[in-house]
Amino acid sequence: MKLNIIEDEPKNLIIEFDEVDRGVAELIKDKLYKNKEVEFVTVMQTHPETGKPRLIVKSTKNARTLVLKSLEDLQEEFKELTSQFPKK
Repeated sequence: MKLNIIEDEPKNLIIEFDEVDRGVAELIKDKLYKNKEVEFVTVMQTHPETGKPRLIVKSTKNARTLVLKSLEDLQEEFKELTSQFPKK
């Protein structure tokens, strides 16, 4: 998976996801949506089949830091889920 940073300002961040479907960006968006420091978050895609999803974040604090925190939280949630998955 490759990320392209389109805009990286202290309170604004736009990330384009390459070679991945919209689902990954939506997971991050959902996590960010619950953060009170995020003023606006959405995922946009120019075309459903050929467009690359873009995560757009506007915040009261450092947007990059908030995205990284959301990724860490998701990683912990997946670790917990993985540990609960039955082994054969």
